[in-house]
Amino acid sequence: MIKTSVYNLAIGMHVSKLDRDWLSTSFFRHSFLINNETQLKRLRAECLFVFIDNDKCKTKLLSPIQPTPTESIQSAGIKVKQTKKLLIKFFSQLKQGVKVDTKLLISSINTLSRDVFNDTTTYLYLVKLKEKDDSLSEKSMNVFIFYLAFAKHIGVKKTVLLEIGTAAILHDIGMISAPEELFKSAFLNKDERKFITNHTNVGIEILAHEKIFSNLTIKIIKSHHENVDGSGYPDGLSGRDISVYARMLNITCMYEALTRDRIYRKAISPIEAVNTLVRNINTKLDARLTLKFVEMLGLYPIGSTVYLNNGHLVQIISFNDKAGFCVIPYETATTKSLKAILVQAEDIDKIAGINSCFTEVS
Repeated sequence: MIKTSVYNLAIGMHVSKLDRDWLSTSFFRHSFLINNETQLKRLRAECLFVFIDNDKCKTKLLSPIQPTPTESIQSAGIKVKQTKKLLIKFFSQLKQGVKVDTKLLISSINTLSRDVFNDTTTYLYLVKLKEKDDSLSEKSMNVFIFYLAFAKHIGVKKTVLLEIGTAAILHDIGMISAPEELFKSAFLNKDERKFITNHTNVGIEILAHEKIFSNLTIKIIKSHHENVDGSGYPDGLSGRDISVYARMLNITCMYEALTRDRIYRKAISPIEAVNTLVRNINTKLDARLTLKFVEMLGLYPIGSTVYLNNGHLVQIISFNDKAGFCVIPYETATTKSLKAILVQAEDIDKIAGINSCFTEVS
């Protein structure tokens, strides 16, 4: 069998094995001959790679074809939408007090966690292609992607990927019963403040009842609002008494919240958000981990809008140590047309003072 990207596939090739388990795909069989374009599109939407049997192929595998940035983003967008749909259903079932389908959600999180690890740059850019909503599910997906990119950057082992990814995507599950008014105001009354400081306890009670989530997942969720100086909640933990994964999640949540449009506040730029993180070092945030998070984002974080030396306004969509910065003209950032070019650090003049607005690739 030959392992290959789904973008190298063609009609007439024989797939012997997919890169994920049966529940995570819409395919009834994982060994079949590709007969039409519909199967190709489904494979590219649901998988990163497959194993093919060249002896059974009517069309032989030739030289590898790499997906274009647009194809990668569209494929990642479909996978995120699939998991988000399950997450919305999960939250809705919990609100209604009906039996929840936890196993399917966990399977989807497991698959998406591996995908983010394997193609971190695409998923980080996808976070910027936001829907214009401030929903719990949207926030949860954003935090999930940032958190796993962070975990990969600092070398977290893949053996804990599912547990920490689950904690990231369900970190605010305790907010499902929050009144709508709570999300619309920057100022909280006494009762609202009490609800906020107790929502992590509510969250772990919900998950404990399901009896499928690990102790590590529950511990991270409970402590992700604890601050290193002891000023956080619910237990006022400080320093190393807070799990390293919870300290990472605290940093991630702050950055995500700062760079997301809220009903009562517009998003700030990635650079401004980084400055805010740094100002919170040794009070709310762990110093070493915060600097690692900033390092992960890069000199010009993905999504940053910059001026080139020729005066053109562009947006950074990816970075590679060897190739440089991949950018697109700013005026195309809100469309599906991604005419990317490569530039070097010396080609960039300065950061633009623009809070970017994006739409999701469909």
